[in-house]
Amino acid sequence: MVWELGKDARSGHVITFIMSAALSSGILEIHKAKREKLAWKKVKTINGRDVSTWEFPDILDILGDKILDNSSGKFQSLSRGKMQNSPADLPVRIEFARLWPQQTLQSSQAGTSDLEAVMPTQPRIAETPKTYPLQYNHAVDDNFVSSTLDAFAKHAGQPMFSVDDALQLVTDACKLFEAEGTLQRVDVESVVVVGDLHGQFYDLLYIFETMGMPSETNPYLFNGDFVDRGAHSMEVLFTLLILKLRFPSHVFLNRGNHEAADLNLRYGFAAEIRDHYGFDGRMFFEAVSQMFRWMPLAHVLNSDVFVVHGGLPGPDPRLPFNDAGGGGTGYDAVGFSGRRGGGQHLSLLGYNPDNVSLPPRNTELTLEDIASLPRGGDPATDLRALAELPEEEAEVQRLIVDLLWADPRGKTGYGPSYRVRKGCYIFGPNITEAFLRRNGLRLMIRSHEVKVRGFEWTHPDCITVFSAPNYLGHAGNKGAVIKLSPDETGRLAPSFVSFEAHDAVNARSGR
Repeated sequence: MVWELGKDARSGHVITFIMSAALSSGILEIHKAKREKLAWKKVKTINGRDVSTWEFPDILDILGDKILDNSSGKFQSLSRGKMQNSPADLPVRIEFARLWPQQTLQSSQAGTSDLEAVMPTQPRIAETPKTYPLQYNHAVDDNFVSSTLDAFAKHAGQPMFSVDDALQLVTDACKLFEAEGTLQRVDVESVVVVGDLHGQFYDLLYIFETMGMPSETNPYLFNGDFVDRGAHSMEVLFTLLILKLRFPSHVFLNRGNHEAADLNLRYGFAAEIRDHYGFDGRMFFEAVSQMFRWMPLAHVLNSDVFVVHGGLPGPDPRLPFNDAGGGGTGYDAVGFSGRRGGGQHLSLLGYNPDNVSLPPRNTELTLEDIASLPRGGDPATDLRALAELPEEEAEVQRLIVDLLWADPRGKTGYGPSYRVRKGCYIFGPNITEAFLRRNGLRLMIRSHEVKVRGFEWTHPDCITVFSAPNYLGHAGNKGAVIKLSPDETGRLAPSFVSFEAHDAVNARSGR
């Protein structure tokens, strides 16, 4: 079966067409009461490109963003050349192949029914009690860290802790995050900053081998997106939490956009929990989701370096882009704009974000403003729901989404973001400069986007670092980490270490 979308198609139509095709063919069956039976139509090619081995959520993601093989947002022009990942040309031609039954429904909303679709609704009958290689009793020392990482390295993909021990470990870590702030200020002699890991456990081991294990003399800051996409999110998460418990004042974690229940249901982490713990995985998923909600959103190092997963706050006021001139350079004129005229849907088909620009904020956000943002919940990314909130509350939610989702761009001012469904903006170098100057900072480090070498000076004072090499198994990028060390003036200066992907065969275990 083949579906084609012409050049008059608008944002979001690709996904709608795919789902409509499945529904009209009687292939996709979703019961309102029991959404247990689901068969997905398998996508074979997109514009002739073989995507038959790709995961279905990745296919939806790239079609939704019009960028092949780039679930985390747009590639910069330099990256796009080497990675050969350009926006899908219109008309889009989607060829479907065979069907297969799917036991999970990966939803964009983390409601009770979505959790029931992913997790078993009742325990297996007469299930034999299991024994687990590792035990957690609140005590974390160097031996526990070493034995845990060794067990993970040898038996990745298998549950090493009982669900009770896993719950206790998450609960103890959550208490540490609750005691921290939305914005954490820390002073360090030096620090290793790690970008997106996305469940790539053996690459994390290689980082430790190369940069040294976290310790009181070797602090680490992990900048979000620990889970989803990769095969070993459980191992990555447990490792980071154990290290946080071992060195609470020297291991730091920022929340990323994938530290959220709705994305975990869609992009693999919830399914991985289910595979580990079955029915009991429901409790663990809920506990982890609550822990994610209490993670800090940003860190300031030595009152000099701002570290956040996504980006900077959007324009103030948040004016809509005007597409009166045509060419798809602004918000979709027929899309939902919200009662505040926020213009939320982008016309991405053929649009160039550098054709449009909004000026800098009238009132620059301060670090104190960020520190006052609430935690304990998931950010509101449903734009229609945002439109129904009181303006002050809605703006708070938008700021949190900006910190988790926004991207930098080359042109000055603000532009429309590829992250169409989040209402984000992309921000130029003058936006970064103004924010840093207003807050007495010198450098910004963020993650959230794949880079060819694993890092990029995206702005003169903004670095992007991404630590998951060969992202999704076929991106071909390197991973990288940043080492911040004192320069001749005593201020933190970055150096970079790039690396290729590692797996269970070529990842060494020297620690």
